[in-house]
Amino acid sequence: MKYLILAEKPSQASSYAKALGDFKKQKGYFKGQSNILKGEIVITWCIGHLVQLAEMAEYDDKYKNWQKEDLPFIPEEIKYKISKIDSIRSQFNNIKNLCDQLNDESVFVIATDPDREGEAIARYVINQIPQVQKSHAELKRLWANTLEAEGLRDAFQKLRPATETYPYYLEAQARGIADWIVGINLTRLTTLTMQSKIRNIGLMSVGRVQTPTLFMVYNRNKDIENFKPQVFYTLSYKDKSKTPECIFKNKNKYLSKEEYEAFLSEHNLKPEMKGTVKSVEENEKKTKAPKLFKLGGIQKVANKKWNYSLSETLDIVQALYDKGFLSYPRTDSTYITQSEFDYLKDHIETYSDLLDLNFETKHLEPRKEYVNGDKVLEHYAIVPTKSVPAKEDYQKLSEKEKNIYKEVVTRTLCMFAEDYTYNQTVVNVEVSDVLFTVKGKETVDLGWKKYIIDQDEKSNEKDKEIELPKYTVNEVIDLTLKIDEGKTKPPAFLTEGTLGGDGGLMETCAKELSDETYKDDLKEASGIGTPATRASIVKGLIDKEYLTFKKKNLVVTEKGKILCEALSDTKLSSPLLTAEWEHELKTISEKGTIEAQQHFIENIKGYVIEQFQEIEASINSKVKQADFSASEIVGECPVCKSNVVKKMSKKKQPFYVCEKEDCEFILFGVVADKTISASDIKALLTKGKTKLIKGFKSKKGTKFDAYLKLEDNKVGFEFAKKK
Repeated sequence: MKYLILAEKPSQASSYAKALGDFKKQKGYFKGQSNILKGEIVITWCIGHLVQLAEMAEYDDKYKNWQKEDLPFIPEEIKYKISKIDSIRSQFNNIKNLCDQLNDESVFVIATDPDREGEAIARYVINQIPQVQKSHAELKRLWANTLEAEGLRDAFQKLRPATETYPYYLEAQARGIADWIVGINLTRLTTLTMQSKIRNIGLMSVGRVQTPTLFMVYNRNKDIENFKPQVFYTLSYKDKSKTPECIFKNKNKYLSKEEYEAFLSEHNLKPEMKGTVKSVEENEKKTKAPKLFKLGGIQKVANKKWNYSLSETLDIVQALYDKGFLSYPRTDSTYITQSEFDYLKDHIETYSDLLDLNFETKHLEPRKEYVNGDKVLEHYAIVPTKSVPAKEDYQKLSEKEKNIYKEVVTRTLCMFAEDYTYNQTVVNVEVSDVLFTVKGKETVDLGWKKYIIDQDEKSNEKDKEIELPKYTVNEVIDLTLKIDEGKTKPPAFLTEGTLGGDGGLMETCAKELSDETYKDDLKEASGIGTPATRASIVKGLIDKEYLTFKKKNLVVTEKGKILCEALSDTKLSSPLLTAEWEHELKTISEKGTIEAQQHFIENIKGYVIEQFQEIEASINSKVKQADFSASEIVGECPVCKSNVVKKMSKKKQPFYVCEKEDCEFILFGVVADKTISASDIKALLTKGKTKLIKGFKSKKGTKFDAYLKLEDNKVGFEFAKKK
């Protein structure tokens, strides 16, 4: 065996086999030849995380019982485990048997996903198989942003030395160990301390990223609850003599009648006045198409447009990537290189025909807003690949896949479209000695806006056509005073999109920090979490019942409020901890040394010990003895539109009922021997259908997978169509 290629999952391995040449599938691997890599080639695969960090109880059985005296738990040596699931363990053994055949003439290719997580998945497996190192096989790294055949063939011809990406593993491993040490210790400490105060409170999970994320929603909810609207007044003058009617506005806001009356008196402004046109400025303006999509961008659009959750959108983009139709999903870049631009340009007509866009091309030159190789470090933006689905294959995609694919293709094509062009007219009128202004807007060419409906309400407001009558400089016009009363608006509730999507709080939280060093590091790291993990963090907070939905808006549950109030004086309440960590993790990537990694992990151990006193003190000072019996709101009743709340039966099984006493709507939390997650209950109430749920059990004891759907206010099964 000359080449042993390790993919992250079976579908990825299959794509590699199809791209490379003639391969036959064996048990746990593909075997064949290729004119790209000379010699016998074997392609095998991981199944997600084959190797994981061991649980605390796997160090010693005594840790199965949670006790404060066992904390903090900081082992001298971190242990890893191979999954106990038979199918996964069997695949690990397949990989091990193949590695036993390696020798000093072999090449081992790490071909997991091209990111830090993918690097760690492969390296964890390698670390568990001594023969990889003993064989002295050459280690190479495949770095491919697409699973499309031509792109893969090109990437296999440009295999990188595995040493180049080894620092990514050190960083990912350090982050994983640190999160594990913080998670097991502070979750156990918080849970045990809270349970000593509040009966029936249950598990109180905390974490470096999830807890400050929870605080973002908690703080926003508090700001909304505490908001007191403030009345303000604005002054304008109306010109009724011309068509269309025109209103000239003054930019000032006045907080009382006395304030604006004093202003009117000071400047001798009366109900009926003459004004002089001081200037008329007419300019043609252009707006370029939006940037290409990064993961957070498509997540934000999909959440606003179709109410897809962050994790749902990631799954859809991942599925389209696995099919070879879209580029790598877990990207934080909005740029492509010249290479991608060239093939996209060559396929404009093909994409347009598939989606019936009647696309008009204007810019065939690369523009810096979209094409910049210097800004593509690991992955380029999410764009369609050269593999354009045939119409019949496109129609076979699910409705959600079609929505996402069309959104990405349309956004990509718009970089070739004409700019949105409009004429803006600004007229300034002097009344007494005060300037009042009106702006007019007339579209010249919709350009890319023919193809993209902007989901941003503020942007839509700006784009409204405003027709003005003709004015000339020094023209004198008759005007009537107009006084408008308004009220300040409360902050908007956070949605999944405005929390974890592009430009959301998780990404922009650096502005909350005062320390410039950490502020810059957190800004450079694009906030807390990664494009790939933000979805799971938000979903986790919902599943743990810290967050719930009020229509599309995220709100903190009673359990979430209790946790936030208890930890409000700790570092876990802000992104500061993540900022400090990102500062040190960046050093690990830059130095690429085990010493840098070990230094970071030692600091984390010190942090955990320091936090013990802080967390206990915070909880003891803020939490009073109580019973936890609050009913959690999980959604809106489809019968009467009241709240649906979670309850627990005498057998400690969850069920969900309408809080209106005379409404009989109910959902059971256990269906066919399967406990239904809070996020799936919410999906039933908001969308009428869950994702595919695995592990239901029939009356005969047979396991099966199905969707749950809500029809006529009753739950039923829907089975996946067989391919």
